[in-house]
Amino acid sequence: MILKLFFALNILTAFQSNFSQDIPSQTPNPRILSISTDYSSNGNWIQIPKATKEITFKIKAEHTETVLFWLIPTGTQKWTERKLIGYDIKENERDDNFSFTWNIDKPYLQDHIHIQAIGEGNVTNDIINLSMN
Repeated sequence: MILKLFFALNILTAFQSNFSQDIPSQTPNPRILSISTDYSSNGNWIQIPKATKEITFKIKAEHTETVLFWLIPTGTQKWTERKLIGYDIKENERDDNFSFTWNIDKPYLQDHIHIQAIGEGNVTNDIINLSMN
């Protein structure tokens, strides 16, 4: 019995290189290359003037099909209070630019924008902070 198992393992090992050639290469993970807005930042915070009615987020991301924009209040463990405020979908194979213009529906901002770049079976995350002065 042990001898049969030994021979079976040797045969499988000998053919292993042939098996791995039949497996397609893995799709690269989405990657966020840059994030920008209409407004300047102060440290980790984007400073938005009071009474601003809209802001545009521009994302450059490769290996990405869709970008989601989540609004999350500041504080600890606030993920369950998130609100999906928008998304952008890749228009063609060479499109690496995503954007979303948010009509601000709050009188004051001290929040995070959680950005999710979604590719084939994978997700990459980033976050920016918003503060209204």
